[in-house]
Amino acid sequence: MIRLPCSGKVDLTYLFRAFEVGADGVMVIGCLEGGCHFIEGNIHAKKRVNLGKEILDAIGVGGDRMEFYNLSAAMAPRFIEVVREMNEKVSKLGPFPKKVRLTEKTAEMTKREFLYLMAKNLALKKPEKPILVPEGLEEWGRIEYNVAKCIGCKKCEENCPEKAIKFVNEFDLSTILQNLPEKNDGKVTKRRLMYETLANLAVKKPSKVLSAPEGMNEFWKMQYLPERCVICEKCNKNCPEKAINIVKEVDLPKILS
Repeated sequence: MIRLPCSGKVDLTYLFRAFEVGADGVMVIGCLEGGCHFIEGNIHAKKRVNLGKEILDAIGVGGDRMEFYNLSAAMAPRFIEVVREMNEKVSKLGPFPKKVRLTEKTAEMTKREFLYLMAKNLALKKPEKPILVPEGLEEWGRIEYNVAKCIGCKKCEENCPEKAIKFVNEFDLSTILQNLPEKNDGKVTKRRLMYETLANLAVKKPSKVLSAPEGMNEFWKMQYLPERCVICEKCNKNCPEKAINIVKEVDLPKILS
């Protein structure tokens, strides 16, 4: 049993580490809803646990091995009941189906990268599709980037605290021409006019990614590292072209590949 000042301090890395050290199931107990001294700590904890259950389901471990309960300090009989309930559930599921070594965290690794490495270590199968983020978990999701709108100002890269964005010397004309903004979206830029002209002149689809000429870094392509991203939204808030959107899903197949 691990005591915390508030269930809101629960991090998924703590719960996944429990499985790595040999736990067959993990339960988190928080205050009754509406009774949190930190206002919404228990609510956020429950949402994180629900996300953890989704991840466990996606990697074949099974979300039933993790549960969240709301109890007060005065509910000792109910505490005994939920412990028995969880014990019976895990007993039916059987031992954790995989013996693993502990995932090591390096100094350069972010906490989010560490979590995904732990998920990959515990995985019994490859995730088949992205998982939806429970409503209210603002620090989870992914960004969607429209290369046709980007002008290469690199403000997203400069403002990203997790180094989840970098630019590479790739001029992806094929993707650009496929993602041209609608003509009635109310904004016309020189970059957009150039791409529309190229689309009109084209007699075939571009077959390969090009390299931008030296000194033309504004045509470089953004490379997004979802395993580092914590959805702080500094990238889309600082993008003058509104080329970045937030999508509330975790692309596990890509992250764990």
